Amino acid sequence: MPKQLSHMTRSLIRLMTILSVTVLTACASNQSITAAISAYQQQAEKVSLGQSKAQVLALLEPTQMHLRSQSMKAAETYIDNDRLKEIVFFRSRSFADGIVTDDEFTPYVFEDGVLVAIGWTAIGGPKTQAQSRNNDSTLHLHSRFIY
Repeated sequence: MPKQLSHMTRSLIRLMTILSVTVLTACASNQSITAAISAYQQQAEKVSLGQSKAQVLALLEPTQMHLRSQSMKAAETYIDNDRLKEIVFFRSRSFADGIVTDDEFTPYVFEDGVLVAIGWTAIGGPKTQAQSRNNDSTLHLHSRFIY
């Protein structure tokens, strides 16, 4: 009996350790998202249309450096009427639904390396949106943009 109890105790301790690490990782991830959004909000005010892509990225990329790849959105690039179009997304808000959706990012649209638009209106709106729940308590907005 003591051997079984010892084995069960070790298994329980392992399980509790795994659960603790999982919870701490989730908390750290949420904190990094909140920190990134806060840093983004401070820097976004310094961005204006007509700036070069290098200028904009120098201001905004550092705000996202601690985000995990699952919390980010990949840039999009295409050619339209012989002009290079690039859309770079920055994490600008978060919802408590646990799902990463387009409406949690602000798109920056560059044409031939120059910022020509900020926000979803220029590109037709977000494809995915957060699911509203009554207990959504974490909402971060950027004061310059209407979503």
